[in-house]
Amino acid sequence: MKDGPPLVPHTAGMTLDDVYYALFRHKWKIIMATAAGLLVALGLYLFDPPPFQSEALLFIRYVMENSAPGLPGNDTKAISPDQRGETILATEAEILGSEDIAYQVADAVGPDKILSRERGPKDRDRAAFVIRENLIIQPLPKSSVIRLVFQSRDPTIVQPVLTAVIDAYLKKHVEVHRGIEVAGDFLSQETDQLRSRLSQTEDELRKTKDRAGIISLDDTSKAYGEQVARIQQDIFSAEAELAERSATLRVLDKGGASTPAAAGLTGPAAPPIPAAQLDAYRGLRTRLDRLQKTEELLLAQFTDQNQRVVDVRAEIAAAESQRQILEDKYPLLSRIGAPAAAVAPGGGLDLATQSALLVGLQSKIATLNSELTQVRADEKSIDQLSGPITELQRQRDLEETNYRYYSVHLEAARIDEALGAGRAYNIAQIQTPTPPRTDWPKTGEILGAIAIGGLVLGIAWALLIESYLDHSVRRPADIERDMRIPLFLSIPDFGRNGHNRHIFHETLRDRLIGYFESKNLTHKPKLVAVTGVARNAGVTSTAAGLAQCLSETGEGNVLLVDMTLGQGSAQQFYQGKAVCGIDELLDTRDTAQVQSNLYVVGEEPNSDKLSRALPSRFRELVPKLKASDFDYIIFDMPVINQISITPRLAGFMDMVLLVVESEQTDRDIVRQAVTLLGQSQAHVGAVLNKTRNYLPSKAHHEFLGSA
Repeated sequence: MKDGPPLVPHTAGMTLDDVYYALFRHKWKIIMATAAGLLVALGLYLFDPPPFQSEALLFIRYVMENSAPGLPGNDTKAISPDQRGETILATEAEILGSEDIAYQVADAVGPDKILSRERGPKDRDRAAFVIRENLIIQPLPKSSVIRLVFQSRDPTIVQPVLTAVIDAYLKKHVEVHRGIEVAGDFLSQETDQLRSRLSQTEDELRKTKDRAGIISLDDTSKAYGEQVARIQQDIFSAEAELAERSATLRVLDKGGASTPAAAGLTGPAAPPIPAAQLDAYRGLRTRLDRLQKTEELLLAQFTDQNQRVVDVRAEIAAAESQRQILEDKYPLLSRIGAPAAAVAPGGGLDLATQSALLVGLQSKIATLNSELTQVRADEKSIDQLSGPITELQRQRDLEETNYRYYSVHLEAARIDEALGAGRAYNIAQIQTPTPPRTDWPKTGEILGAIAIGGLVLGIAWALLIESYLDHSVRRPADIERDMRIPLFLSIPDFGRNGHNRHIFHETLRDRLIGYFESKNLTHKPKLVAVTGVARNAGVTSTAAGLAQCLSETGEGNVLLVDMTLGQGSAQQFYQGKAVCGIDELLDTRDTAQVQSNLYVVGEEPNSDKLSRALPSRFRELVPKLKASDFDYIIFDMPVINQISITPRLAGFMDMVLLVVESEQTDRDIVRQAVTLLGQSQAHVGAVLNKTRNYLPSKAHHEFLGSA
């Protein structure tokens, strides 16, 4: 395919001009779609008015996470929402939208009231379903706020239902995160059980201590240890004194009965102390000392009413009475134990007295050993009871600790309930449920979106048709961009009124002449073929109009060869005048002349025999035609297809004009025709016929078909 007028560079995709063309070409579709959207919006406004609604805002400061407050090992902690609030707010939204909340609200407001304007049964399940379906839960982005909206056709229930939703949610929130009600029952049961066990343990511990005769196990053990240490010390002191008395007695036994203590000592002599009385006195003194120490130890452990304390005090009183009787009878006894040596009645050392003191020390040591044995026996009995007592004390301390722990948290739970069961102080209502109202701005947005949706649908419909559904050639740009052939002219669709068509034929003539001049084609005659890809595309009218306009230039003769006489188009165009054949033209020109400088002849290509012979016949005719004095020979050729003779004859032509009917001819068919013509090495140009101008005159720049 040889060169033609310059081509417009190919542009991929849809350009802005394509969009404008699609919108104006399908403007009625867009208008109808927009009108449909407006009608739908108007119908919704009239027959489905917006529901009433109540709106509230909840601020989640933080969440108190504690599954059972006050229980061992469960510490309460506050968790604040994260930066975007997604984690906690999503959890709270699930709680708000749960079935438990819906059922509680249905019970609180009443199914009959909620379903007063609904058809069907008015039961609890359906009321809960309606609540969930009409409750909008919207966590606001980048905040700790949840927006709640309840919608209904009944304006009397929207605010009460939303209020009940918030109340039920606050209680449910506390139950989920802190579990006050469950924990309160558990704490109460545990506190009662611990109180009972603690009382039993204390009773058993008290009885065990009473059987042992002690107040404090540690103090008693300590007192027994101190008492053993003192008795042992007394035994050591008595044994030392016994050794001293024994040595003194041996000296007296060797040196005499007595030694005067001082000369000139006068006065009546005290009666001598019998050995038996002296021994009894010394034992009595030792016993008094032991009883007094025992009393001190017992008073450190027991009260005055303790039986052991009472018994010891009775023994002390009896021993004191016996000691007083002996001292009254034997005055010298009051002096025993004070000095280290016994004093005789005359003021000297008395051997008998020393012997009696020695016997008394021996008796004292024996008594102390007996007392030590008794104390150790008592200490051993206490040690045997220390295990059960210690275990009971440990059990009592543990139960008392647990009892106090549970009591404190039970009291805290009761305080929470007293302040208000189910209250969540970490959640605040920024906006309480509003009175019933209709959301006209949002409704207007929805109705506007529906109306605009009709417009968008219409535009999308138009673009879809232009891009994918309609494959016809519609504009000059389609020829240049998709067919890749030069466009000579774009002829508007004038309908039946064709008096202005002559202007476009003159334009086509001028462009054809300009093309030949640009190619420096000066030979005569110049052969021009006019063809198309479909019938009624305007091939014959274009060929005749071009031939007529060329003949009007006055520069020479123009011959129009009608290769489609079987269709009768040429005769119809020339007012029924008979058209002769090419052979007759070559013999006599007068029979073919229709007007000044214009001659019309015909050929019969519809005959199968002639169709097969035409290329060879055409070769014979071309030299004769070129030898004639015609300046231009215009061939009105049949449509191009697989069996058409046009592609085979195109190579003989100086120019082949392909007439394409706008909006009727498929692009693929035009491409196939261009390919067939290209195989014959023909010069091909296009004429787009019956184009329609959809754009406003100011925006339309292709009306004259400028390439």
